[in-house]
Amino acid sequence: NTDFQENKRVVELKNDRQDAFGELFNRYKKKLYYFALSYLNDNAEAEEVVQSVFVRLWENRSTLDETMSIKSFIYRSTVNACYNFLKKKAVRNRFVENEIIAFEENVDRSYDEIYYHDLKRQIDRIIASLPPQQQQIFQLSRFEGLSYSDIASQLNLSVRTVENQIYRALKIIKDNLRVESFFFFCILFF
Repeated sequence: NTDFQENKRVVELKNDRQDAFGELFNRYKKKLYYFALSYLNDNAEAEEVVQSVFVRLWENRSTLDETMSIKSFIYRSTVNACYNFLKKKAVRNRFVENEIIAFEENVDRSYDEIYYHDLKRQIDRIIASLPPQQQQIFQLSRFEGLSYSDIASQLNLSVRTVENQIYRALKIIKDNLRVESFFFFCILFF
């Protein structure tokens, strides 16, 4: 009976029946979404793949085989769409990585040094404005490489207090640096 219903849907699709398409869409959209999500691990990408599968199904309805399993067809189409999506994404990522590498190789090093020294001055100024205990904790953590528990022991504080002070110091630094400077700061200190 299920095979008969599926064959009936294929025939209805071939006859341009939008209600048959709507029924298939409503029956499979969530299942296909979660299926695609298991491959892609991204909500928007999974939605895009499911949408493309149904668009292709509607566009190619006249060429469908009436004896085929529509369920198998749309799942196979989803797998192929996920594969193609991942392949395109990998190519795009490789291109971006190559462009970044090429850009970095061509960057004027003197600009980097000026930028680094300017950033260091900004950070030093911000750190100097921190409350004394917060300043000391931050310097022990980031400049001397001590763990939170070592700092807590050395200053007779709880680890939680050290964590909070580091968090607050980073927030103050982030709030006082321009966005691009904070990105560079993260590279330096994390």
